[in-house]
Formats: sequence, structure tokens, C-alpha cells
Amino acid sequence: MNAATAFMQQLKHEVLSHPFLTHPFLKQLTAKPLTRAQGKQFALLYYPHILRTRLYQANALGVTPDENLQFVLSEILYDEYGNGDLKRSHMEVYRKFMRAVGITEAERVNPYIMPELQGYIDTMMRISQGPNWLAAVAAVGIAGEWPIPPYYQSLLDALRTIPEVTDDDLQLFIEHIVLDIEHSGMVEQALIPYAADPEAQAQIRHGVFLNLNARLVLLSGLQREMFS
Repeated sequence: MNAATAFMQQLKHEVLSHPFLTHPFLKQLTAKPLTRAQGKQFALLYYPHILRTRLYQANALGVTPDENLQFVLSEILYDEYGNGDLKRSHMEVYRKFMRAVGITEAERVNPYIMPELQGYIDTMMRISQGPNWLAAVAAVGIAGEWPIPPYYQSLLDALRTIPEVTDDDLQLFIEHIVLDIEHSGMVEQALIPYAADPEAQAQIRHGVFLNLNARLVLLSGLQREMFS
């Protein structure tokens, strides 16, 4: 095994072992069935996060000088925007879930942003637009993809308990469990040429753990809002 592959394998182990994935919020969320009111609350609290994911990816595409990484990020963005069909964009697919729990168009205008989510947004905007382009790509393409399948599986297990909510309403969460495995593999392969260099490794790790540590704080905010 070469140094780049060994680094990526170790990094993946650290990402999938991060306490964000075992946060007490996820355990509390799945401890018993959710009411429709709780489903509505979660959907509104999470909406500002869903709206901004593609902005971080676009920022990282804009700062990286590597055309292969630009191509990979553009492919991910194309998927996020519904492969050319805005009715299938991930924002619109999430709004299907919002409608399923009774959220009106008026209610989703200017949704409340928790301080913890604002902190995550500020962190991701700063890193994805900054001069450290390897950190930017790693923050959005590694930390934003590798842990999502197990994370979304936990969310999906909880959201499936909401009365009258179907798997069709939860399309965004179901599709990302598979899609983000594909996306993370694409980014991983595109980063391999840099992953044997110690300085590049440090930059990649910096971006990854900025994201994951901010996610950990974000889940604490969700736990407070939903269960305190």
C-alpha cells in the first residue's frame, strides 16, 4: 500500500469514528417515534442547512486550480441540481418532505437559523472560499460526503416514524445514502495525487475536521431545539 492510499484509509477511519456520528441527538431522535409536530420542527430547522450545501461545493470549485477536482465538483453540483431538472434538485426534493409534514410556503420563507447552524455556515463559507484550496475541497468533498450515508441512515430511521410520511417524501435522505458513496469515491480518487505529501495531508485533515467539528456543534443545537 502506498503512502497516499494509507493516508486516505486512515482518514476514512477517523471520519467514520468521529463523535458527530454517535452524537446523543441521533440516539434521542431514534429512541421513540416522532410526532408530526417534531417532524415539522426538524424539517424547518434543517432547511437553511440544505439550502447552502451547494454553495460550499461551488466555492471549492472556484478556488481549486486542479481541473480534475473542478470536474469532480462540477459533477457533484450537477447531481445536486437535479441533473438539469430543477424540479429534481435536492432543494426541491427536500421541500417535498417539508410539504409532507405540513409546512406551507409562507412558513419556509426566512426560516429561523440556530446559532449553531450559523456557526456551521460561517465555518464552511470561510473554509470553502479561503486560500487553502485543498482544505476547501476536503471540507466539502470528504467531510461533506464520507460520513453522510451512516448519518442519513440515522435520520431516515427516525423520520420514517412520523405519521403519514412515506419513503417518497423522504427521497432526499434515501438517495443520499447511495449517492454520497459515489461522490466521496470521486473526490477521494481526485485527491490521491496530493495525499502522499505531508503538507497536503495536513491541509486535507484541516478541512475535514473543521467541517466535522462544526457538525458536532450543529447537532447539539438541534438537540436543544427539539428536546430541551
